[in-house]
Amino acid sequence: MSATALMHHTQLGPQHMAGNDGIGRYVLFPGDPSRAERIAARFVDRQTVGNPRGHTAHIGALVGEDGVRVDVMAIASGMGTGSTEVILHELLSVGARRVLRVGSCGAMVDGVRPGGVVIVTGAVRDETTTHHYAPSGYPAVASPDCVAAMTAGAAAAGLSDWTWRGLCHTKDSLYAREFGHGPNGVENLRYKEWLSRCGVAASDMEASAIFVMCATWAPAPLGPLSAGPDRVQGGCVLAVYAGHDSDMHLDEDIVEQAQQRAVDVALAGVLAWAAQDRAASA
Repeated sequence: MSATALMHHTQLGPQHMAGNDGIGRYVLFPGDPSRAERIAARFVDRQTVGNPRGHTAHIGALVGEDGVRVDVMAIASGMGTGSTEVILHELLSVGARRVLRVGSCGAMVDGVRPGGVVIVTGAVRDETTTHHYAPSGYPAVASPDCVAAMTAGAAAAGLSDWTWRGLCHTKDSLYAREFGHGPNGVENLRYKEWLSRCGVAASDMEASAIFVMCATWAPAPLGPLSAGPDRVQGGCVLAVYAGHDSDMHLDEDIVEQAQQRAVDVALAGVLAWAAQDRAASA
């Protein structure tokens, strides 16, 4: 697309994504617009790009303790893989190459504590959106570089004891699939318990779309580990709002604690991700 053309829903163009010596901005991609605002409050030189759909883009930079500036963006995906697909497609079209979901989840195993954070390594594709991109056997996997960076970010934020790594379950139905509402509720809850017995750590509604879309955007044979950082990479960190078998009645103090920890891990992780990319391109 031309350097001045804008995408229809986000009103973003390549000029908004430029930065980081050609890699483009690191995109922090929560579902909730208020979480995008919360993340952007930590940026320096912040600007906003609005649009009629309410997916305001917050553009700015993070500055690490070493003084290095990292160009970033925060923008909300909306709820579910359908909305995520629209916004992510437009982000990738204008040059996004590093995308991190900063979302929320319910734990699916007892070892993951509410108030903590899950760094997602891969997702169960229990939704329909990604099946328009890749066949059912295609894995939804986070970028290993992003997982490593978020792990480093958790350590840098002093949150390793409150952070877990593992799989998540991405569904396109909240009340029926996760909470058993509706005429197929019994079978849906059995499915959820099956995933729990398989060790799936958490359940969300967007991660698999990010992983599959990033992986299939411009597929090419992987190069050596020393190859440059131009490949599209997607990742996900999730704030744990509730424990295994919890209902929709959430403890607001735990929700606040989880959100803050997820944002702290994400921002420290982006700085680590950018440092990895600089080292790879040196």
